[in-house]
Amino acid sequence: MKYLLLAVLLMPLACLEAASVRVGVLLPLKDATGRGTVMVEFYRGLLMAIEGAKEAGIDVDCYAVDCGSSDSQMKTVLERPELAHLDVIFGPLEAGQMTTLSEFCRSHRTRLVVPFNTPCPQVYSNPWVYQVGVVQELLYPGITNLVIDNLGQSNFVFYHSTENDERGISFTSHLAQVLKLRGLRTTNLNAGGDEFAFDRALNQFRNNVVVIDSRSRAALSQMIGALRAYQTTHPEYKISLLGYPEWLTYVSTLLHDFYHFNAYVYSPYYRNPLSGRTVKFDQQYLRNFSQPSRISYPRAEMLGYDLGQYFILGLARHPDSFDEQQPAPTDNFVQHNFRFHRVGEQGGFVNTFVQLVHYNSNNTIQTLK
Repeated sequence: MKYLLLAVLLMPLACLEAASVRVGVLLPLKDATGRGTVMVEFYRGLLMAIEGAKEAGIDVDCYAVDCGSSDSQMKTVLERPELAHLDVIFGPLEAGQMTTLSEFCRSHRTRLVVPFNTPCPQVYSNPWVYQVGVVQELLYPGITNLVIDNLGQSNFVFYHSTENDERGISFTSHLAQVLKLRGLRTTNLNAGGDEFAFDRALNQFRNNVVVIDSRSRAALSQMIGALRAYQTTHPEYKISLLGYPEWLTYVSTLLHDFYHFNAYVYSPYYRNPLSGRTVKFDQQYLRNFSQPSRISYPRAEMLGYDLGQYFILGLARHPDSFDEQQPAPTDNFVQHNFRFHRVGEQGGFVNTFVQLVHYNSNNTIQTLK
């Protein structure tokens, strides 16, 4: 697979002459389904990061190989001699290939970056593994700290929908427990409650942060309708919303409501369509590959670009101490940010970065890290 590479440099970089990084990409790049499309998009974004690194004076060798979906295919691919001398490998997609590739990276002292939400128990025992997408529960401490730091003086209203969303219930239960332990104000409100139920749950003298226990658009829309109806006769009440990464996919239809209710959305990623960096990336992607960036949540090509920036530049600057030089999250990325923490004494790293995307009532958007 060969693409025309044009220079893209979305951030100023100090020239790093003589730096060299060897990169591997082991993903099902030729998969004929939609998964293959996502893999190619990720690879394209990585190529854009590589070209930017080359413009900064970094010598980058990239070996991209279609590794199929089976363990036997992965084992065949790993017989290639050039893969034994890489600094970093991005992959795999399939959980069934994880053990083989993880052990290969351990034996060759190669960092393995798992970019997608592929189950990776090896991260707890292999110090060379970096897991980017992690289970929601690992993000809870960061989320609750952000919520308390930015909204701790509020009255938190836990809105119980009629849906049985396991992840939504898990999050709201955890948050309610932490808030109560911190001595903060919490109340409960059931879907379908009458005006008196709202009166009991909401506080007239504080901002009310309403947290629903479902991630679905239907439940959110029903709650927004009920809150708007209440505000019609009680405009003196201040109401904000706190919600899930899935809400970012509802912006096209609910943006006005997010602004109206001063909504906060926790998420490990965010693509700001109003950012000059985003606009520049989309223009460069179109020029490079003769097609626009495909709408998806998150965008795979931006994930590839941001991971390429993080690991290629980091390894070029700190080839011998990269693991100890984990930088703090910055605004230099187009969609993803990273805060890698080692798990256990013998484990690898998990990305626990999370932020609050705040839709201000003045129709602006900011991110709180």
